[in-house]
Amino acid sequence: MLNDAERNGAIERSIADLDLTGKLVFEIGTGTGLIAMLFAKYGAKHIITCEMNQNLAEVARTIVAKSAFADKITILNLPSNEVIDSRKLPFVPDVIFTETLDCGVVGEGFFSIAADIARISGPQTIVMPTWINQFCVPIESHAIKGLNHVQNACGFDLSPINDYSTFNYFPLHAGLFPHRHMSEHVLIRNYTYSSISMPVPHVIDIESDGAVHGLLSWFKADFGAGIVSNKSGVSSHWHQAFHPLAEELAVRRGDRLSVLIDDSGHANASRLPR
Repeated sequence: MLNDAERNGAIERSIADLDLTGKLVFEIGTGTGLIAMLFAKYGAKHIITCEMNQNLAEVARTIVAKSAFADKITILNLPSNEVIDSRKLPFVPDVIFTETLDCGVVGEGFFSIAADIARISGPQTIVMPTWINQFCVPIESHAIKGLNHVQNACGFDLSPINDYSTFNYFPLHAGLFPHRHMSEHVLIRNYTYSSISMPVPHVIDIESDGAVHGLLSWFKADFGAGIVSNKSGVSSHWHQAFHPLAEELAVRRGDRLSVLIDDSGHANASRLPR
């Protein structure tokens, strides 16, 4: 991630585009301290940043201490809810920044962090990213299905291990595996930290005969002057997400499917009457 020049550039452009003079910033997920230092570099008055991983928080303190902005940055080795509960955030932030996204958006605690952000935001607080759009497409791929499912190996039945398969989604570089898009992709959900929308089904028109093994999803996250995406083919450190169906779904060209990805990332797809 730290060597992802496109990601770093998009975030830096977005921070530089803000008028940060005299502004107070709260960051959820310090990482190495890079983002906090960028806020300081572009004029923020003070940044409080929290990191729940103790080792990473210590690394960030070491890095920030070597920078010219150590006096502007406070690093707390706490999750965001504990920062709020312990009243270690003594201001209403002008800007809240978090990049606690995984390939399927929700896996790093999106909803709990959104709840924390709602508790501390003021009417003028800028939240970054502003929105995250999640796209998906049904795919046929025995190879990708096989990453999460086994029947026989060396003549032995290994299928009981499938009870412990990943049932919501897992990361992969889709371009490394043969797969076939069975329709056009759709915008399946829009996420914001300020208002949580309910997952709703979307209708997809199947374009080929075959089978649907699951949904391949990716996101675009808008940070302001820059957008970060994990779409296949985009230069990014992120993988895409594969959401397996509980059962393979046989389809024909012209079929219409109702597809949905729920709050935990589980995919559902069902054929609609012709």
